[in-house]
Amino acid sequence: MTLFTGVLFILFSIRIVEASDDFDLWDKFSQFRARFHRSYNTTELYNRFEIFRENYYNIIRHNMNPYKNFSMGLNQFADLTASEFHAKYIMSKYVAGQSTCMSYSDIPDVNTPTLVDWTERGVVNPVRDQGQCGSCWAFATTANAESVWAISMGQLYDFSEQFLVDCATGFGYWNQGCNGGQPDSAFKYMINKGQCLESAYPYTGKDGTCDKCALYAKFGGCYDVAPKNQRVLRAAVAQNPVTIAIEADTRYFQFYSSGVLTDSLKCGTDLDHAVLIVGYGRENGIDYWKVRNSWGESWGENGYVKIERTDMTDDAGVCGIAMEPSFIVL
Repeated sequence: MTLFTGVLFILFSIRIVEASDDFDLWDKFSQFRARFHRSYNTTELYNRFEIFRENYYNIIRHNMNPYKNFSMGLNQFADLTASEFHAKYIMSKYVAGQSTCMSYSDIPDVNTPTLVDWTERGVVNPVRDQGQCGSCWAFATTANAESVWAISMGQLYDFSEQFLVDCATGFGYWNQGCNGGQPDSAFKYMINKGQCLESAYPYTGKDGTCDKCALYAKFGGCYDVAPKNQRVLRAAVAQNPVTIAIEADTRYFQFYSSGVLTDSLKCGTDLDHAVLIVGYGRENGIDYWKVRNSWGESWGENGYVKIERTDMTDDAGVCGIAMEPSFIVL
C-alpha cells in the first residue's frame, strides 16, 4: 500500500465509522460510565457524551493508520477534554535543575543484558493510582525506593507516597504536594528523613499536614544519570529501576493503549510528569523502555507504557525520557 492509497483508505474508513448509528456509541458511553463510576446531571451528561464522542473518533482515526507503532484506546480519561486532563492529572509545577545527587555516567559493558524487566524479578509493586493529585513525583520516587530496597535487601515493601506529599515540602525541598514536585528533591528528603510504610501513612490523594510515622527505611544517596545519554541510561536501568520525567500532556499519551510510542512529535519534551523505567526490550523490531505510570492499571498496558529507546548519546528521547533520569541508593 502506497502512502497516498493508505491515506485514502483511512479517510474512507473514518467516514464509514462516523456515519454509523450513534446508538452504538451511546452504549459504549454507558459502559464507560458504569465501569468508572461516572454520574452527571442531565446537562452534564450530554456535554460529557460529546467529549467522549470526539475522543472516540480521534482514537479511531489514529488506530486506522496502518503505519502506527502504538494504539490508543478508551480509558478513564475518555470524558475529559485535553485541557481538563492536563489540569487534573498533570503536574501544574515541575521544577527542574535542583539537585544534590551524585553523577552517574557508567557505560554499558559487554555483560550488560540485552533485555531487562524488573517487574519479573519480584522487585516492583503493582501499579498505583495517584488520582486527581499532581503527586506523580512522589509515586515515581517511592516506587524507585521500593525497588532499590528490594534489590539490595531481598524484601519488597510498600512505602508511603503520602509521607512525601505532606512532608517533603517547604524550605530546601521545592515540592508543592498535589501541585507538583521534583524527583531529586524527594530523594533528598528520603535521604535526610527516611521513609515509612504505606500502612503507617496511607495515601489520601490530597495535601495534608505532615505527621509523624515510624520511619522504616533509610537511604544513603542518589544519582543523576548523564542527561540525554540513552547508552548510560541503559547501564543504570540494568542496575535498578530509574525515575524519569517526561511530557505526558498530549492526547496520544492520554489515550495510549499498547505498542511502542515512537513519534517525538506526538509526545514533546516539556517535562510535566514523573514515572519509573522498570526495564527495556524489543518489540516488532523497535527497541523500547518499559515505563511504569501511576494512573492505575486501566491505563496503557496494565498501567505501563513502552517508549522508543535508542543508543543516542546526545538526544532528549521520545517524550523527553532521557532528560532527567535519577535513582536513589541505600
